[in-house]
Amino acid sequence: MPSDLALTLADCDAWRPVALTATLSADEQARATRFRNAVDRDRFVVRRGLLRRLLGERLGIDPARVPLAPGPAGKPSLSWADLRRQGMAFADGPPGFNLARSGGIALYAFLPPQRSRAVTGPAAPEGPAIGVDLERLDTDRRTLADLLRIADHFAPEETRFLRSLPDDRAAGVFYRLWTCKEACLKCLGTGIGGGGPTLADVVIDLADDGTVHRATCRDGTHTWMVRCFTPCPGHVAAVAVAHGSADPPGTELGVELRLLEPAPEERGISRAAAQLPAPGRAAP
Repeated sequence: MPSDLALTLADCDAWRPVALTATLSADEQARATRFRNAVDRDRFVVRRGLLRRLLGERLGIDPARVPLAPGPAGKPSLSWADLRRQGMAFADGPPGFNLARSGGIALYAFLPPQRSRAVTGPAAPEGPAIGVDLERLDTDRRTLADLLRIADHFAPEETRFLRSLPDDRAAGVFYRLWTCKEACLKCLGTGIGGGGPTLADVVIDLADDGTVHRATCRDGTHTWMVRCFTPCPGHVAAVAVAHGSADPPGTELGVELRLLEPAPEERGISRAAAQLPAPGRAAP
């Protein structure tokens, strides 16, 4: 089994934005001012500030010096040129990372150095391939009929499987499939509708018990190792990494999840009031 993927979960509403604003670049601060809704603005500031903090810890530099740049599909990436100017070099490119959000909850995923490999997606920036997705189980606003209509855009065999399930299982399986597909597409740097493979092109290997370990692109161009898990109550998440030639059949991803909490002077009053987990291995 490869080293566990390091994932970090944060309740952005529990942080005071002013504690992180100074670490953002001028462009990021300008982007924050364009949010009309104060809640959205504060969440963006905290979400991006925490990303800088986590990357700064891994790179050994101040968060404000982390050279973040948007990729062609908007996925944040590290600038190789700026890292080199700061005296840092990586044989396989900068550390791979990805993030996902749902309301005030943010989930950050980081690729261990030994898993580094170049991204080959059509819109991916250079760097190692990893993708993560986070979704709230929105069964209050979206009925099962709504979810099944969306599932018509999945691979035909997945759509048939979903429609064969009893109602009390179908919604949960839908969200597993959706998050896994999104994680795989984000692994390529495209995401849904980003000009690469479609939802129907990514086929999830879903076991009878609902666990997921593998996904493939229907044309055979990409294979991913996937892990779907519950990061906190009412949410489902998935993380995907490119399957390499050195990974033997049956290799599974381990996920180590930690909760990032603010220091007392950084703490705000959470609007999310989410029940976040204690550190440890993520529940499947």
